[in-house]
Amino acid sequence: MHRFALSRTAINLALALLAALFLVGINETGFLQSNKALDDIAAASRIRGTLNRVLQLTLDAETGSRGYLLTGDPRYLEPYNTAVADIGTQLDTLRSAYPQGSEEAQILNNLQLNAQRKLAEMDMSVRMRKQGNEDAWKFVLMTDIGKEHMEAIRAEAGKLIDLATHRVEASQQQVRHSLQLSRIGIAAVTAAALLAF
Repeated sequence: MHRFALSRTAINLALALLAALFLVGINETGFLQSNKALDDIAAASRIRGTLNRVLQLTLDAETGSRGYLLTGDPRYLEPYNTAVADIGTQLDTLRSAYPQGSEEAQILNNLQLNAQRKLAEMDMSVRMRKQGNEDAWKFVLMTDIGKEHMEAIRAEAGKLIDLATHRVEASQQQVRHSLQLSRIGIAAVTAAALLAF
């Protein structure tokens, strides 16, 4: 009888140890998956912030250049020059966020190309205004070229923002999945412990 009790205690102890290891394994897996998902959420949020910054800087540059073109007041060139200088930095930050050859990198290439075209169009208009070439800068201002480039910039940035938003949603789903897995694991171990004792 004593031997049976010892044997049963050993089995219960082994089952309890196995259950504890199972629970620790589930919790560690959930922790690692959640941690990665939270890192992905943070990265996608930074990307969205940078994309919004690119859009804002492009608008600031356009506003500054138009202000200078319409008034001739060089004070408008300060926000224009600042925005133009910062756009390149923001685009470089985005380039490092996307793997080469990815869908996002291709969209970013299109965004960068349209941003360069928009900046070249603004630069040409500002230079013509500085040189006193009234007819030329007014002609450029009246064409739809700048508007087309701006719409393309918005469209490409919008695609990248949508992809980053999808990434955030997928990562949030991963966190929910990890939490659900932990709940199931705890419930299973609790049920096994109750059955064992």
